[in-house]
Amino acid sequence: MAKPTTRRIAVFVAAVLCVVPLSSCAGETTPVAGSRAGAVTPQQAAQIDDGRTVAERNCASCHAIGSMGESPNPRAPLFRTVLSRYDAGMLSTELIVGIRVAHAPMPQFQFNPAAADALISYMRSIQTRDPGRQLVEQRCSQCHAIDQTSTSPYPGAQPFRKLGQRWRRGQLRDALKTGIIVEHDKADARVPPMKLNDAEIDALLTFLDLIATDEYPAPRTP
Repeated sequence: MAKPTTRRIAVFVAAVLCVVPLSSCAGETTPVAGSRAGAVTPQQAAQIDDGRTVAERNCASCHAIGSMGESPNPRAPLFRTVLSRYDAGMLSTELIVGIRVAHAPMPQFQFNPAAADALISYMRSIQTRDPGRQLVEQRCSQCHAIDQTSTSPYPGAQPFRKLGQRWRRGQLRDALKTGIIVEHDKADARVPPMKLNDAEIDALLTFLDLIATDEYPAPRTP
């Protein structure tokens, strides 16, 4: 993303204040591609449109900001899957206060709350469901942290983002395929037997790639 200047942020704040009332004159519901509900209110549609404007002005030089295509910068997450990597509420807060997010080379941004909320709403509208995330939500999230920042619900369960520190890709694949019981950090805490098929293992490894960062890289090959 290109770093916005103070003047640029000020111009965008004014733009948001002007755009929202105008776009609120739309019909009662507007279908939006990727929207979980299938239709949104005029106010929601306006906020999504504003969010796309934020993305186009500040993010498109590095990120794929639409529902298709690859990012111009290969290290920049796709917007259509970014909420698999970040909690939406936490990401919104980081954009407002100007904290750097986890991937590099990500410049520091600081948006006003309206712009941050609009950007998150736009991201929500284009999200695609990642099968690996579905798998870990169903099978693993009761104990493990499965995103880039949260703490594991069970104290002895290693966050998924740290699996690359202990496992190579081949080791993890073999363990999950044969159903080996894997020890947690605490001696009294053990993973229940988990045996996955090849498609499920591929999905899980792809998910680990998705949440990988410079600090916590994905499991290495082999």
